[in-house]
Amino acid sequence: MADEAGLARECSVFCRYLCGSEPSDYVLGQYRAAHAVGAVERPATSRFDRAVVGIARRAPWLTRAMDAHSRVLANGGLLRRKLVLLLALLETKSPPAEELDAPTPGSTAGMLLRMAWLALVFAFIVVASAIALLPVRLACAIGGSR
Repeated sequence: MADEAGLARECSVFCRYLCGSEPSDYVLGQYRAAHAVGAVERPATSRFDRAVVGIARRAPWLTRAMDAHSRVLANGGLLRRKLVLLLALLETKSPPAEELDAPTPGSTAGMLLRMAWLALVFAFIVVASAIALLPVRLACAIGGSR
């Protein structure tokens, strides 16, 4: 079934983005189950939301760009709902759960430098993705129901 394969690939890409590893069978099964009962996608999901997810599911670096964009410009969008669901599944029962919960060692100065660097990278990604998604947003707005 193409939809099942698409969800499995999506789950795999999003897991690699969130924790750097493949999902366990349990996580994949629960991710599929949540989609099967309609817990993630709303009936009024916009074409643009679907396009953002379509872009994000191609590779972890694209997921990062779309997540940064969605965090600022579409916080309640479909991609954010999918990532929050998957993160909750990963935190509850999976091999990377311990890694996700473990603190990162280092000094306070190192942490502050890393936070500043991550903030700059995040800002750059948000601006770049907003510009890159302008044609997609326009196409979705004028594309009708296709």
